Amino acid sequence: MKAIYTLLPDFATTYKPFVIRKISLPSFSTDFHFHNECQLVYVVSGTGTRIIGDSVESYQEGDLAFVGPNVPHVWYSKTSDNQEDTMAVSLALFINPVTVAENLKPFIDTQALATFFEQSARGINIVGAKREVISTILQEAIHQKEVSLLASFLKIVELLMDSEDIIWLNDASLLKTYSSNNQGRVSKLMHFIQENFRTEITLEQAASVADLQLHSFCRFFKQLTHHTFSDFLNEVRIGFACKLLQQSDLPITQVAYECGYSNISYFNRTFKKIHGVSPRDYRQRLMVEH
Repeated sequence: MKAIYTLLPDFATTYKPFVIRKISLPSFSTDFHFHNECQLVYVVSGTGTRIIGDSVESYQEGDLAFVGPNVPHVWYSKTSDNQEDTMAVSLALFINPVTVAENLKPFIDTQALATFFEQSARGINIVGAKREVISTILQEAIHQKEVSLLASFLKIVELLMDSEDIIWLNDASLLKTYSSNNQGRVSKLMHFIQENFRTEITLEQAASVADLQLHSFCRFFKQLTHHTFSDFLNEVRIGFACKLLQQSDLPITQVAYECGYSNISYFNRTFKKIHGVSPRDYRQRLMVEH
């Protein structure tokens, strides 16, 4: 089973150290994928199979697992004819390890934190009393803001770094597997896109960052993301446009410019292709909802 790279919307165009989300779906079933962020998943309801790296295990309500950066993973749900029985609900904490370390560096020695994030590529199952404590904090954190949310996040990280009540899901040799040249290439390329998407980025520039010839880069990127580079870049830019439309009063033309578009007509067409509505209608819907 081949993993594909996934761009998380919350980290695609911002520099948040972490975000927490409640995910409620008829069932968990996504592509076997990986991303630059760490992910802590608490299963509120649902059963199925959890795959993290080479580890394949069953999960049920109350399962708590941590996935390191760039580690392929997926949660598959068992299904039944009764939709209410198959509702899968989880709380997911996504952590940008680079941004977290940078933000905490003025206050603590982040070497131990960096080591933990590196070791977490093995995947972790949290059990015992620690599972109960962390799951409680997560359920409270989903409703928190600002200082309270930050305090909960730091407490979770502190608990995760403690070796008590944790089970490593993969051998240490897996670290070498996921720190290969391709993984480093992916991280470098995605960082370049996040840093420069608001300016013009050529295919040649991206290929150079990935240290690949142009034809090899196009094939590599399509296999990695299931998108062409142009389509992927548009996804990033339009994701940022949605945030600006929601969080600012900037004119549509200025939003387009801030996202890297010099042609307003092309911006409008691209936005509608991705979201099914124009930027103006998107903003109006947000106003009605709030």
